Amino acid sequence: MKKLFLFLFSLALSLNLMAQMDIVDARTMSIGTEVTIEGIVTNGSELGIIRYVQDATGAIAAYPGSGSAPDFPDNVSRGDLVEITGPLKDFNGLLEIDPITSFTVISSGNPVPAPEVVTPNSINEENEAKLLQINGVSFTNGGGVFSVGNYEINASGESSEIYIRSNHPLIGSDIPLATVNLTGISSEFNGIYQLLPRDADDIVIADDFFFTQAPQQSDINNGGFTVRWKTNETGSTTLRYGTTPDMTNSIDGSGNTTDHEVTVTGLDAAEFYYIAAESDNGSSTITSAMQYYSTASNSNGSIRVYFNHGVDNSASENGAYPNGITPADLEAAIIERISNATSTIDVSVYNVNRDEIIEALTDAYNNGIQVRYIADDETANLALEDPAPPFPVYKGNAGSPLMHNKFFVIDAASEDESWVISGSTNMTEQNLATDYNNMVIIQDQALAKAYTVEFEEMWGSDEPNPGIFNVKFGESKADNTPHLFMVNGTLIESYFSPSDNTTVNIVNALATADDDLEFALLTFTKNELGTAVRDAHDAGVAVRGIIDNINDQGSEYEWLLNNDVPVSQDNTSKQTHHKYAIVDATNPNSDPLVVTGSHNWSNSADVRNDENTLIIHSAEIANIFFQEFEARWCEATGGNNCIFTSTTDFTGIDGFTVQVNPNPVREEAQLYMASSISRNLTINLWSNTGQLLQSRYLPQVQGEQTEAFSVRGLPAGQYVLSFVSEGKGLALPLVVVK
Repeated sequence: MKKLFLFLFSLALSLNLMAQMDIVDARTMSIGTEVTIEGIVTNGSELGIIRYVQDATGAIAAYPGSGSAPDFPDNVSRGDLVEITGPLKDFNGLLEIDPITSFTVISSGNPVPAPEVVTPNSINEENEAKLLQINGVSFTNGGGVFSVGNYEINASGESSEIYIRSNHPLIGSDIPLATVNLTGISSEFNGIYQLLPRDADDIVIADDFFFTQAPQQSDINNGGFTVRWKTNETGSTTLRYGTTPDMTNSIDGSGNTTDHEVTVTGLDAAEFYYIAAESDNGSSTITSAMQYYSTASNSNGSIRVYFNHGVDNSASENGAYPNGITPADLEAAIIERISNATSTIDVSVYNVNRDEIIEALTDAYNNGIQVRYIADDETANLALEDPAPPFPVYKGNAGSPLMHNKFFVIDAASEDESWVISGSTNMTEQNLATDYNNMVIIQDQALAKAYTVEFEEMWGSDEPNPGIFNVKFGESKADNTPHLFMVNGTLIESYFSPSDNTTVNIVNALATADDDLEFALLTFTKNELGTAVRDAHDAGVAVRGIIDNINDQGSEYEWLLNNDVPVSQDNTSKQTHHKYAIVDATNPNSDPLVVTGSHNWSNSADVRNDENTLIIHSAEIANIFFQEFEARWCEATGGNNCIFTSTTDFTGIDGFTVQVNPNPVREEAQLYMASSISRNLTINLWSNTGQLLQSRYLPQVQGEQTEAFSVRGLPAGQYVLSFVSEGKGLALPLVVVK
């Protein structure tokens, strides 16, 4: 009888556990216990596939993990009264029901529970998963733009943060400068409690007088700039500014108005200034968040563009061509800038195995140039090993985030010799010689100074050696550089990840497309950018794109195809390593621009990795990249006669002769060269269809010189050897026999 009683008691207990219970009681059960709860759903798809459910006693998250019932959460919306059954799970600190073994929507359209009014410190375990409201909230990043990530909030002398997920409806909208009443769901991730607003309705302006548009910089010149902002009511117009955060200078602008404007003059060229806008409506004074602006430099603003494969010169407009289209051209340009440095070289490059680059840096260091080098912590970087170079190297961002930058900064303190080298190219043989890549080289002191600020944030010091206790990578970095630069009349935007909302700014750039949009990408998994491309296509913009890694998890490739956007995978044997987009290259009157840099179109690039991105507003630069895209599109889509030629004048090189012996050649030819002056020389071997097969750079060729040139592995046939120096060239036929 006793055993029967114990059995019946256990059965009753088991049935009781499986019966519907209050959420507050369910939250006390052990992880793995199956529970059944009933409550109102407080969010929809704006927070992804998770649903938060609340009753009169508490709230809990419901997540459709592996093994969940079908149609959850597709048929579960905000305001639904649901019954949900499933085991309890701890996901990075958040208690949730996962998987959903069964669910029933009892009714729809119910009022969502009124949010509980709290202060930031109440976003905690006690209120986890509940709908909360915090009044009188200010955003630390007010005046910026929402992207994916965490944003600090302040109210009642307390602080906490909100989290904006990928594809959230707030992405791309302005972060309020006003005080707001904020509603959201209390959640947790790895011990960090955060509020999850659901949409714009969860942010209600609480102030009577506030900014409706954050300060914006325009009319940038070497002595000043104009700042404009807007307020909801008329008020005074004052701009505070200075080279330190104290901003000890002030100037009055356009008077009592809602559209405010101040022009600042008499500033120093290539200097950075802190600014803050103020307006007073007679009863309240409001001050914007501090921003950082740059004046224009007095540099010549030369912008040089290189690719490591042929381009379609037939797409050129007004004689615009790349500065180089071979691997040797890229490497030669880098080595030339290194060799011409007069004081400093800073390098932040993900990976390097080209000994020639490190040898050039070593020569510069041995000649008294300050050389500082940052590499990724978990990449081979073979050229930095055995032996290690004499200049200091710091390997940063250990773990899954990447130090993925690809930039050089040379002589940033010099007006005439300051250069920034950027683009998609790692300093590896594969990236330089085989994969499709681009590189831009810009002579501008202001831009070089901004890149130096970014470098020294990672370096942890402005000294020759790294400040190892102050280094900052990834999420530790701040948005601490200007973003707009006027480079000899060309507007260039500069952004560093993950601090600068790079994806939002790329989305904004794509949104300016009126006529055409092209892109060539290694990786494309960022939903916001996929939506921006789709929206451009739907608006009538002629969109074409090449994506290499079409099988990445979350790739936008199939989604874009399903939305009738013309995209192609890279169907060549090479890798499209580019990260560029071109806007309105075919319409010079529509603000043509190019987006390029190290930033793949992925979430990791936006919110975790160290990346650098440039947006160059130039019809000429857009056309040069357009020539490259046309060549790659022809190859990727299986076009006929994809033959791409150089713009070099092949009438001969003054004072230079060359003989090839033997010719025909079976395995190796000798190149007997003679040059009357010292010159840098590029040697290229082309197939008879215009395909670049080999490329070699020879610096400072003078007098008589012999070079061996191997053709082992090439099939018998006719080829062309080209010799190029400073835009002049000569071409010789080469016959390979077997």
